[in-house]
Amino acid sequence: MSKIVNVSAGDDYKLLIDFEDGSSITYNMQKLVRTIPYLRLKDSSSFQAVKFDEESVYWDAGAEKPEYFPLRLSVDTILFSLRG
Repeated sequence: MSKIVNVSAGDDYKLLIDFEDGSSITYNMQKLVRTIPYLRLKDSSSFQAVKFDEESVYWDAGAEKPEYFPLRLSVDTILFSLRG
């Protein structure tokens, strides 16, 4: 599996994910942000605060919202959802 080297969040709830092998994918989260676990990402500034490591994209809970859990999507989860 290739490692993530960059993630950009668009205003339309799409993530552009770049990998170390030079490939990239666009992951559309428009439907996902309407589900209970991801509702807080409907706020554009929250969605834009996406972070990444080599194997996943994530959003921190934030000190101002300690009741929130961090949200994380692994590369495997993203690629599996794109297969369907």
